[in-house]
Amino acid sequence: MAFTPTTYTNNTTMVPAVNSSTPLSPGQMEVILRKLNDEKAIQYLPVIIYMMLLLLVGSIGNIVVFFVYWHKKTKTSSHYFILNLAILDLLTCLVGMPTEVADLRYPYMFYAPAACKLLRFSESVSTIGSSITLIAVAFDRYYRICRLGKQISVKTAKVICVIAIIIGVATSWPACIIFGEKTVDVGIEGIVGVDCSTDDSMRHTLYPTLYYGVLFLLFIGCVIFFTVIYSKIGAVIWTRKKIKIGEKAPEIPQNKDRTFNDSTASDRVSSDPISTEMSSDQEANWDDTRRNSTASRNVFKKRGQKHQIRVTRTTVVLFAVTVAYVISFLPFLIFMVVRSIKKDFEAGLDPAGEVAYKFGSKSYFINNAINPVIYSFLNVNFRKDTKALFKRCLACCCCRNRDV
Repeated sequence: MAFTPTTYTNNTTMVPAVNSSTPLSPGQMEVILRKLNDEKAIQYLPVIIYMMLLLLVGSIGNIVVFFVYWHKKTKTSSHYFILNLAILDLLTCLVGMPTEVADLRYPYMFYAPAACKLLRFSESVSTIGSSITLIAVAFDRYYRICRLGKQISVKTAKVICVIAIIIGVATSWPACIIFGEKTVDVGIEGIVGVDCSTDDSMRHTLYPTLYYGVLFLLFIGCVIFFTVIYSKIGAVIWTRKKIKIGEKAPEIPQNKDRTFNDSTASDRVSSDPISTEMSSDQEANWDDTRRNSTASRNVFKKRGQKHQIRVTRTTVVLFAVTVAYVISFLPFLIFMVVRSIKKDFEAGLDPAGEVAYKFGSKSYFINNAINPVIYSFLNVNFRKDTKALFKRCLACCCCRNRDV
């Protein structure tokens, strides 16, 4: 093959034409491949910008969330679950997202298989760990609202958070085998690109399909679980709201022994069978004396009125986080299952379809960046604590500057 001055169009990219007289030198192949790579990266520019925004928002947001909740003097089980989610999301923001951006920038020249395996491994750890944590969150909300005599203690919450991470690490090892260097046909004989995707050695096996199939089934299982348990929570809240003064409240199963596994007062809730739960601040400063039977009778102060049942910020926020998790993962898993079943799925896409596919296949990254945004919009205490944190940081910086 020979390098000639004429050019032809290859997927909207102008590259040098070749003929069969003399072969291209390695340098010429490198020039052609780099040109194809750069123009493909320009095509992916909207996705790169999207990923950079998620990287910025997710990194800063999750760092703020971590420090806000870590510095709370008294922590509840919910606080530890939120801390665990922030740590797992931060792992993806600091490891997964930058590697993903690099892969988009070098779609034909990603010569870092170890980084590719680390990327997929960290994403898998974050996904599985977050799933287990959100399941624990759902149980915690269910116990606090529907089984007022039971709850997840602070000590148990800590153990669950550690177990979630351990299980995430222990079950993510297949990602290190399945993913790696994928050879990409750029449309020119003798020139091939390298992408971070399903490794060439795995492309014609059942393992990628099994991997995504298991993830999809786990996702469906989580969706069914969340739907059932939050529907029960909603039904209990709705039933209690409809109770009028003078009517007997429905029986609520109580834990006869009702012992608290943790002596920290911050993780205790009222035994009031009417109220749904307390806000996170009330949980943190709760007086033991209000757990007696007189608390149950305080709600009957006004006649002829319905009970004022209030769903606290903590429940609303954690429910919103769960919904965001489900919505963000659905497009990704659908695309991955389709790609695993139809091996030539990407090859049949036009440029616009390819960009749309890239957006859809990166949808799960929204989950890693959106939680701090949810806290900011739905939790006024989080906004106050964030302002206080920045004021303390600013005061420390000013003091150091004066000392210098």
